[in-house]
Amino acid sequence: MNRIGRHVKYANVVATLALVFAMGGTAIAAKHYLINSTNQINPKVLKKLKGNTGKTGAQGAAGANGAAGAAGAPGATGAEGPKGPAGQSALAPLPSGQTESGEYGFGLTGGISGEFVSNAVSFPIPLLEGAPASHVIFTTESIPVAHCAGPGHAEAGYVCIYSFNAIGVTFPPSATFGVENASEVNVGTGRFGFIMEWKVTGAHPFAWGTYSVTAG
Repeated sequence: MNRIGRHVKYANVVATLALVFAMGGTAIAAKHYLINSTNQINPKVLKKLKGNTGKTGAQGAAGANGAAGAAGAPGATGAEGPKGPAGQSALAPLPSGQTESGEYGFGLTGGISGEFVSNAVSFPIPLLEGAPASHVIFTTESIPVAHCAGPGHAEAGYVCIYSFNAIGVTFPPSATFGVENASEVNVGTGRFGFIMEWKVTGAHPFAWGTYSVTAG
């Protein structure tokens, strides 16, 4: 005993206890695991941890429209477009192939059979030259004739006069003529318009209608 006691000293005891605790710690640490991936978990256990996914619910009602946003800043000014063709001047002659139309009419409270009445019509745009009497055609609005297909229409070089109503006067008028100046009167039309002369056949004569002319 004395021999054993001589070898059991404080330092030896401390070293022995340290070794025992160290071994015990290793055993304890060996019972704990570090999980850093789902691959380390049993699939059955993982499924229970995740739970079952339910069915997708019905789509909810659309929400109310949001308030209108603030107005955006004005955009940049666009490039200037190409210059358009020059417009028609009322001082220049009516271009060839173009048509202009207008109205005519007159009425008298009296009237004696055999007398003559007249009314003047001015072209909005003058013609390059007046139309001869053979190119001035009278008809009614409902009866198209050669060169005059109906109100608003006339073949090139023709003046079509469409009567809507005429009472107490002869139809067609007895004459049409154009006045170019104080000394020049042309049968047919002038460049600026024409005058229709009617012979009265009864009391309270009147007539009205439209005309169309197409430059030749």
